[in-house]
Amino acid sequence: MGKSLCLVTVHGIGFQQPPVDGRPGYADALHAHLHEQLGDLLGDDPERVGDAGPVYVCSEVHGSSSDGLARLDPSRPLAPEGKIAHAALVYSPSEPLQPRLGSVADVLARAVLAHEHYISALGALRLALSDAWAALHESKAVTAESTLRPRTDLPLAAHHHRLAEMLHGHRGVSVPEPGALGIFRALEDDMATYVARNDLRERVRGFVEEALLRLSDRPDISGLVLNTHSQGTMIGWDVLCRLPFFAWRKDDDPRAGILRAFITAGSPIRKYVDLFAWGEQVGQMAAVLDGAPGGLAWRNFWDRHDPVADPLDAATAWKPGKPLDDRPPGDIGLLVATNPTDGDRRHVEVIDTRVDNIKNSSGGGLQAHDYWNNRSEFVAPLAGILEESR
Repeated sequence: MGKSLCLVTVHGIGFQQPPVDGRPGYADALHAHLHEQLGDLLGDDPERVGDAGPVYVCSEVHGSSSDGLARLDPSRPLAPEGKIAHAALVYSPSEPLQPRLGSVADVLARAVLAHEHYISALGALRLALSDAWAALHESKAVTAESTLRPRTDLPLAAHHHRLAEMLHGHRGVSVPEPGALGIFRALEDDMATYVARNDLRERVRGFVEEALLRLSDRPDISGLVLNTHSQGTMIGWDVLCRLPFFAWRKDDDPRAGILRAFITAGSPIRKYVDLFAWGEQVGQMAAVLDGAPGGLAWRNFWDRHDPVADPLDAATAWKPGKPLDDRPPGDIGLLVATNPTDGDRRHVEVIDTRVDNIKNSSGGGLQAHDYWNNRSEFVAPLAGILEESR
């Protein structure tokens, strides 16, 4: 039986909507763009009737986590034999995901107190002007739907959806696109929820961890590429930092390492480290980030006009607007690994790739943050990573 490489996609919690009532799922557009690059090498979900797209794996189905994860049972194929499979993870709880009022206040207070670690007052002004420039220069000729769509399948989102219908006309009319401001608010909710609601954060991490472990244990899967976007990069990082090294080894795999690449796009990881003291240690990932055969490659895509994203390989003291190569003597960078034997700290290499989503992406909304519609600078390199990882 020919084994498959599996691309595992994770977006921010507030954007992880599966296909609903004929509406495409959050990763359908990315999957279609990858088909343009990979052709028949990329497999579609065999269980999607009359429709092409990735396999959506939900944390719950009718309130049951076992029913949700049952889609990863080895008896249910993820793709035709030997093709690249694509699994898109969906955290779908029965309770609302909104940040509580106290949570938002706590996150804002922590960010204000620590903002000098991330950006100076002058730098903040430059960043605001840059964001305004990006909004003004977004493409007015929309050639594709934005891949940034706040979900409407959860209690709070559905409430907002009904409110929008009331404000814009009678029930049943189409609700306008959220626009850059609406998407930015959804991103803020994502961050506030993840930072301040430990109960939800633990459940989300547990779901993604269980999905990765089940995929790695399938006999038909030869390797995994973890593709994360926006707040999903934080989830992926948190999970990989905690997973034990032995989870990524396969005795029958000559390359040994089953996790072939970690992709982050539009990542706020630097903001978490600087503003929320999240910690700069990569934990268990250190064991597979040494560049040895079977090791893990970390690729980070960022746009300087993206208010969410930052480079991850720049110096510890780097701030927005500063040169990327400005590294003081002895600075080992933002992310570090610690040798458990002697306590020696070392730099963890992340391959930063700067892109221009305003120029090369498409669709409405917050275009500078829309990496999955950037066919030339994100989708094509991702397709190349998948081909190399097979």
